[in-house]
Amino acid sequence: MSAAAGTRQLARLAARRDRIVLPVWLYALVGLAGSSAYSIRGLYPDQASRAGLVDAVGAAPTAAALYGGILNGSLGAITGWRVGVLGSVLAAVMSILLVTRHTRAEEQNGRQELVSAGMVGRYAFLAAALQLVLTANLLAGLGIAGVCALFGLPAAGSFALGLGIAGCGVVFAGLAAVTAQPTGSSRSASGLAFTLLGVAYLVRAAGDMSTNSWLLWCSPIGWFEQVRAFGGDRWWTLALPLAGAALLVLLAGWLLGRRDYGSGLLPARLGPDRAGPGTRGVTGLAWRLHRAQLAGWAAGLFAMGAVFGSFAKDVSAFSDSARVQKVMAELGGTQNLADAYLVTINGLVGLLAGGYAVSVVCRARAEESGGRAEAVLAGAVTRTRWLLSHLLIAAAGSAALLVAAGVGAGLGDGLRVHDVPGTLRTLIGAALAQWPAVLVVAGLAVLLFGLRPTLTNAAWGPLGLFVFLGLIGPELGLSQAVLDLSPFVQVPRLPGGHLAAAPLCWLAALALCLLTAGMAGFRRRDLG
Repeated sequence: MSAAAGTRQLARLAARRDRIVLPVWLYALVGLAGSSAYSIRGLYPDQASRAGLVDAVGAAPTAAALYGGILNGSLGAITGWRVGVLGSVLAAVMSILLVTRHTRAEEQNGRQELVSAGMVGRYAFLAAALQLVLTANLLAGLGIAGVCALFGLPAAGSFALGLGIAGCGVVFAGLAAVTAQPTGSSRSASGLAFTLLGVAYLVRAAGDMSTNSWLLWCSPIGWFEQVRAFGGDRWWTLALPLAGAALLVLLAGWLLGRRDYGSGLLPARLGPDRAGPGTRGVTGLAWRLHRAQLAGWAAGLFAMGAVFGSFAKDVSAFSDSARVQKVMAELGGTQNLADAYLVTINGLVGLLAGGYAVSVVCRARAEESGGRAEAVLAGAVTRTRWLLSHLLIAAAGSAALLVAAGVGAGLGDGLRVHDVPGTLRTLIGAALAQWPAVLVVAGLAVLLFGLRPTLTNAAWGPLGLFVFLGLIGPELGLSQAVLDLSPFVQVPRLPGGHLAAAPLCWLAALALCLLTAGMAGFRRRDLG
């Protein structure tokens, strides 16, 4: 029997299982390109307005950190700037989740062992997952190219844009296949892959914000920028993601052949024979389940804050540009460029902390669906106490992440302006102002968990909407009423803005109502 026997059937099974999720991902990627191409044509109808945008973005480190640089003033180049980096990150996230779901997760829950009892080869699950993800990225790339060409953009640049984004997704599919081998669980595999994605994003941002353009060659996301869609269309650069993905897939296959089924290459570490004081009780159990993930998120956000904070001082060098002041004021809500820059970074940190809170609630759902919560609740632990233990980690952990990002930014900026204590106080407080909005995101996840547990993972949908409204909504010219749907828009824009207590109190009250309703639903429904 071939080592890849059964790949075609497993790929069809994976496609059927993802028949709802996969079209949503494709719609998000293609819709991002289509909506951006349409809106940019209306927002910047003439060459003068586009030239002003290019000058402003070229001098604004925040825009370069988030979206990269603009190659020229054409509609295609502006569309590529608006879509490219964000689309590459979305394609990478899609690829990581799909590969992990159909490899390590299948092995962890025992379904792979059951299927492998038939005529299925050792590498069939990995090959099927990679085949599905490669097809999904190719469809996304062709869809992006098609919709951009439909809106009148040059066909060559449209295909360069679509294939560049697809190439980034394929690289991280290979990376996820590698991280699934040394780890023993799907959470560890995806967590390691997302950590590497964060590092790649930071390296790319550092390359765009500084004169060290060689850093772009060190990141798969930077490889997309080197394609230069609508600015020269360097087709040969597409060989980089293809070669990188091929090497990663070969490495993943080699590692797969050298480990036992159901385990990772790294041996499982035996725990202590007795629980320590900090891991006793239901709260200690929740802490034990979430502490590794919290540590990884905290390290990542601290590094992110330190990198972006170190560039805050350089923003003031562009204070003489009226166009830069206008762009930065729209991004940060203040005329002080350094403060506007830090406000934008704080908003991104708040969205990431919201993602952590959602992941904690999803882990609680996994404990329930896996039958482990039932064993805990069979004793003297009430449902309310069990759920509160996870919510405590979600709330306190997200606050700790905001503090970590604030400390990183405070050190990065404070060391350059020679005022570390003052900068730390200011930026930690500014980061913590995002906490009520993060609690609203957690409340939405708990509401779904309590009322419709099978839809708990759908809590990523509202968070994705908030990301869209915060990062893309203003560019699309959406009305303020639509933008106000995001709780992160209600947060005071700090530093530099006015600290208003009313919106924070309203957000906290809304979060409390959502959490209470979700807990009430959990107490009244059946487990599982």
